[in-house]
Amino acid sequence: MPILKKILKIIAKVIVGIFAFYSFFSLLLVPLLSPWIVSSQASKILKTPVKVRLILFNPFLLRINVKGFKISDNNKQLMVGFDHFWCDFSFISLFKKTYRIESLGLEGLKVNAVLSGNNEINLLKLVPAEIPVSAQPAKTASLQPAKQAKPQPLPTVVIDLITVKGVINFTDTSVNPKFSTSINNIDLRITNLSTKPEAIAKMNFSARLDEKGLISTELTINPLKVPLTLETMFNLNDYALTILTPYVGKYTGYKVKSGKLALSMDYKIKDNKLIATHKLLVDNFDFGDKVESKDALHLPYGLALALLEDSKGQINITLPVTGDMSKPDFHYFHLIGQVLRNFFMKLMTKPFSFLGSIAGLEDASEELGSIHFLPGKTDLVDSEREKLNLIIKALNERPNLNLKISGSYDPAADWKAIKTEVFDNDFRVLRKDSKRDDAWIYQELYQRRFGIRDLWKLTSLYRSKEGVYDNEKINAEVKRRIIQEGKVDRKALEALAAARAKNIYDFVINTGLDTKRVSMGSVYEVKATEEFVPLELSLSGFGDSSKTSDDKVFPSESKGN
Repeated sequence: MPILKKILKIIAKVIVGIFAFYSFFSLLLVPLLSPWIVSSQASKILKTPVKVRLILFNPFLLRINVKGFKISDNNKQLMVGFDHFWCDFSFISLFKKTYRIESLGLEGLKVNAVLSGNNEINLLKLVPAEIPVSAQPAKTASLQPAKQAKPQPLPTVVIDLITVKGVINFTDTSVNPKFSTSINNIDLRITNLSTKPEAIAKMNFSARLDEKGLISTELTINPLKVPLTLETMFNLNDYALTILTPYVGKYTGYKVKSGKLALSMDYKIKDNKLIATHKLLVDNFDFGDKVESKDALHLPYGLALALLEDSKGQINITLPVTGDMSKPDFHYFHLIGQVLRNFFMKLMTKPFSFLGSIAGLEDASEELGSIHFLPGKTDLVDSEREKLNLIIKALNERPNLNLKISGSYDPAADWKAIKTEVFDNDFRVLRKDSKRDDAWIYQELYQRRFGIRDLWKLTSLYRSKEGVYDNEKINAEVKRRIIQEGKVDRKALEALAAARAKNIYDFVINTGLDTKRVSMGSVYEVKATEEFVPLELSLSGFGDSSKTSDDKVFPSESKGN
């Protein structure tokens, strides 16, 4: 018995000693030494000042606390830091072979990201450089085929709660004036994050973008389930677009005078199928003063804005995106880029097709902007009046959109039609006043135009050996020569084109459209297609060079202006 007591005393002393050393190390040495060790070693690795005010470790509760962490640049400007970080482990769960973190949190997060003029982000300097290939250990070649190791199951890790609160600032000095934005009042909350495939994690995020923009996000995900299952929703409201003036000015050449942005995105992924919806609402956007920018893209931004903005001063865009994630060629950003590119390419290159969709046409095409005339005619046929009515309906929905009308003519088709009409009129007059046959009238018209000698030469070509004339062929040749031979009268054709444009102008103005929104340009030459002569209309908006020196704005005679 005395020996047993001695053994128990020794064990008790060892336990007490271990406990005392454990307590001394955890409660005294760690708080005293760890801030200095972490600061000095981190500063050497990152090659920038790092400070830690306090590190605490509670061995009984398995709780870690880090306070006052800062990473600064060489100018002592804060890059990344936080006021308080903590992590609470569950001691009891270790007996169940589960690594459980009851709470993981970060308060007072501060991130200051800066993009320099040479397109370098300051935070990337904190990322260690890759190990050179020559410094990496050489791999011994083996003739034996490598054995594929069996995949090991992931350890069971459960994080009950993650919270983050703080602010992220971003400054871009590569644009002039520099761009600055801030995501503040960040409140991130993640629950039930686990390596268990059946576990469903949830995330809620809210923040304020600059002064008024409100961000909210909800996410539900099975992170380790195969295939991935995810549902998420993102909202941004009341974002003041004037903040984006540095970027808008750089690429468009104009400041942002006013405007608010609201953005909503919904994503669902299930069974490798992506279904997403993007909704964009811009309220009362307006360009401001013009600015000089060598990077400005010469695109019809005013036209795009005028097409998109409705009578309430709002721009509503809905872009659905779907994709099969099981396909090898599936790339999310490529898919999104393709949807955006198709939308804006249609907007910029096929404005009348876009305008047709506003007017309610399901299969709108650029034909809406092409008004067809019969050769030699200036009157609008019924089908073209219907086109113009659709255009006018859409223009009433887009009050900042302007219409330009430039007359057109085809020198071949139109001149032939004019000459044909003149010939037919002259024939009818002679036919009415003469009792002679048609052959005599044809030859009389030819003689008036080309003279008696040319008429003899012509008729001799169609006389048989017996002295019989083929009047049918003579009449056809007479008509052909009278119509086709001779110089084209360009002034007459230009007058025809101007009359066509004027008829369209009057039709549009008579519906009540403001005369300031309709202009007429100079006439131009076209090629007739499918027995019609096309007259192409054009659209413009703010800042577009829609009216040139040769444009004319005609007052509406019917309105008494």
